[in-house]
Amino acid sequence: MGAVETMEDFFDRLNSGDRAGAVQLFDERAEMRVHVQGSSRTLRGLDQVGGWFLRADQGLRMIPGDVRETGNTYEADLVVLRPGAPSQHLDATFRVEAGLITAINLAPR
Repeated sequence: MGAVETMEDFFDRLNSGDRAGAVQLFDERAEMRVHVQGSSRTLRGLDQVGGWFLRADQGLRMIPGDVRETGNTYEADLVVLRPGAPSQHLDATFRVEAGLITAINLAPR
């Protein structure tokens, strides 16, 4: 499965409320960097990266737009929706290898 197919599957699962199913698409050594207000935090491993999604607010949705796919890298402008919070627009990069997500970078637009 290529980057586009993997990411479509990930967003379908996440947005339908199947967060555990979405997390199954992560490599156990996955890394995620989240940029917030001038600093960043890096999460490493399935427990930390997957846990970030599993602990997220109920109703979390990530809607990709303006997708760019370059081999095993999937870049998208994401709209993130959480109940009771303003929507966020993020620049997101996902690296996919052998059908598993190995790296994520999320930065504000």
